[in-house]
Amino acid sequence: MEFETIKNTPIYKAFSEVGKKIFLPRSIFYWAERAKKEAEISGTIGAAFGFEKDFIEAGGYRWVPCYLQNIKHFFNTDITNVVPYASIPGLTDSRKRWKDWVIKKSQLDDNKKKSLKDLEKYLTLTLFTPGITHGIFTCCSMFLNQSEYIILPNKRWGNYDNIVEKNIGAKIKSFNYFSRDSIDLKSLEKAMQDVLKIEEKIILILNIPNNPTGYIPTRKEAIDLINLLKNMAEQNKKPLVILCDDAYEGYTFDKDAIKTSLFYDLFQLDENIIPIKLDGITKELLMYGGRIGALTIGIHKNWIKTDLELEQLKNEIENKFSGFIRSTVSNSNILYQTILNSLLSSQEIEKTLQYRKKVEKMLEKRYILLNQELNTIKSDGISIDPNRGGFFLFVNLKSIKATDFADLLLKKYKIGVIPIEKTHEGINGFRIAYSSIDIRKIPEFVSRIKKAMSEYK
Repeated sequence: MEFETIKNTPIYKAFSEVGKKIFLPRSIFYWAERAKKEAEISGTIGAAFGFEKDFIEAGGYRWVPCYLQNIKHFFNTDITNVVPYASIPGLTDSRKRWKDWVIKKSQLDDNKKKSLKDLEKYLTLTLFTPGITHGIFTCCSMFLNQSEYIILPNKRWGNYDNIVEKNIGAKIKSFNYFSRDSIDLKSLEKAMQDVLKIEEKIILILNIPNNPTGYIPTRKEAIDLINLLKNMAEQNKKPLVILCDDAYEGYTFDKDAIKTSLFYDLFQLDENIIPIKLDGITKELLMYGGRIGALTIGIHKNWIKTDLELEQLKNEIENKFSGFIRSTVSNSNILYQTILNSLLSSQEIEKTLQYRKKVEKMLEKRYILLNQELNTIKSDGISIDPNRGGFFLFVNLKSIKATDFADLLLKKYKIGVIPIEKTHEGINGFRIAYSSIDIRKIPEFVSRIKKAMSEYK
C-alpha cells in the first residue's frame, strides 16, 4: 500500500513520525484470512486447533480452537465466540454494529438529524482497541512526536499525563477549564495560539462529560466552543486534530446540557479539522472489564474527489491504525466484541437502551441529591464546579490541602474521595464519584464532609 490518498489530506500532515511510518504489512493475519478462503489445508495462524472429540470428553466432530474443558462452565455460548483471535481492528460485524451505534447516538439531538445525512458515508469503519485508554494512546502516538504539545484542560483525567508525558514523551499545554460557570474559551484560545507559534498543527482532547468535574456544556456554550474551533481552523489553515473522549457519553442529567457528543458538530466543520471519536462499552454498555474501546474517524468530503478515493482513504486509515494496534496489543477481546454485537443488534438494541435507562435514572437521582446536599454547606472554603452529568463532580478547597483533607475524611470519618492537587495549575480539591454511592447514604456522606470541614475553622 502506497498511501497516496492519505498523503493528500490534513491527517497525514498532522501525523507524528510514528503515524507516517507505521503500516500493517502483509503478515500472519493477511495470509491467514486468505487461507480461509483459498487454501484446502492451512498452516497459518499460531493457534492450536483440533477436532473437538480428540480433546474434549463427548466432544463433536467440529474443527475448533483447542480449549480447556472446564472453561465451558463459565459461558453459555459457542466456544468459538470465546477463544479464537479476533482480527486486528476487530470483528467486522461488530465494527459495523458500533458504527451504526455511533450514527444512532447522533439522532438524540433533533437539530442534527438533517445535517448529518452523510455521516454513514464519511465515517471510517470503527476500529476496536483494548479500552478507550488504548484508543487514546493510539491516537496520541499517531499524532504526537516527542516534545510536541497536546492541549488539555487543567482539570482532567490523570492518566492523560501518564500517556502523553511519561509514555510518549510529548508535552501537555494546559488551559484553564472554567471561567465562572462555563468553559474558559479565552484560555483555550490562548493555548491554541501558543502552540501554533511553534508547531504546524493542534492536537486537542475534549472529554465530555468531563472526568473529574462532570461538566457538560449547554447548547449555547457548545456553539461558542465550536465557533472558536471553526475560526481557529479557518484562520490558520493548519490541521486541528480533536480527540473526543466520549467515555461517559449519554449520562446527561441536566435539561440545558447537550445530549450528544461534540464529534457530530466537528464532523461538519472546516476540512482542516480532524474529528476522532473515542467511546466504548465500559460505561456505555456497563461492561467495565470488557476492555473494548472504539475509534471512529470523521472524513471531510473536501479531502477526496470520488467515491473510489473515499474507499481508498478509509482503507489507508484503517491500515495505519491497525499497524499501530498490531504492534502494541495485537487485537482486542473477541468475547466482548461478540456480546456488543448482540446487544446492539436490531433485535436487542431497544431492550438494551431500556435496561440502560434504569441505570441512567438511578444515577440522575444521585446527581440531583448530591448537588442539593453539597449546596447546604455554607462556607467560603469550598466551591462546586459546574456539573451536568457523567459519574463525578469536583469540590474545590480554598485553604485546606486536598490530600490532607482526603486523608482526614478516610481516617476519621470513614469516607473516600479522590484528592487532586496541582498547585502549578491552581487546582486543589477532590472528586466525588456518586456513581458508586448508595443514594440513601449521600446525606450522611455530605454530613461527614461538613464535620471534617468544621475542624479547619
